[in-house]
Amino acid sequence: MLKLAALLSLLSTVSAFAPVALVAKPSSSALRMDPKDQLGVLPPLGYWDPLGLIKNGPYGTPEDNFAHYRAVEVKHGRIAMAGFLGLITAENYRFDALLSPSQDLHFKDLSNGMAGLKQVPLEGLVQMACLVGVHEVIVKQREGKQPGDFGLGYFGTSLEEGSAYQKRTLNVEIQNGRLAMLGLLGAMAGEQINGSILADVKGLLH
Repeated sequence: MLKLAALLSLLSTVSAFAPVALVAKPSSSALRMDPKDQLGVLPPLGYWDPLGLIKNGPYGTPEDNFAHYRAVEVKHGRIAMAGFLGLITAENYRFDALLSPSQDLHFKDLSNGMAGLKQVPLEGLVQMACLVGVHEVIVKQREGKQPGDFGLGYFGTSLEEGSAYQKRTLNVEIQNGRLAMLGLLGAMAGEQINGSILADVKGLLH
């Protein structure tokens, strides 16, 4: 799952960082509002859409584009947070179980980061791709709900629609997701430069 999360976040970075957008499917009149007043429009950048994707995007009206891109951003931010947590975990702990019985390959034998993808058998990569495809088909944004609301709840937390607590919580998630996407990109760059995912971080801690 670590390799899957890292792969997903790498493939999704371009669309995830597109514009600052919000809400679910656009059919609700509640979406007909100024994007500059929505969740995620925070300092220091504020409303940031240099490519004009909200106004000129391919998904219909500006509200439709806004809804799509924000849902994408939230999803990719969650993937990046899970992926970055996996990178840190794998630096210190490896799951001792068979990844490929036919090749006698264990999870602990894989390198951390993107290098590990090259060591995964083709069958494993196909399984990852199928899992992603099934997820995209089954898990859908709920119409008229906040972006990222797939009807699965918030780990047992109740977020009252429109409350200050909901706004703060969702803003925190958006910001943490953005930071995780940047962090993963930095870790991948560090892997290519230093040969280690967290080499610079370890240097700061010692």
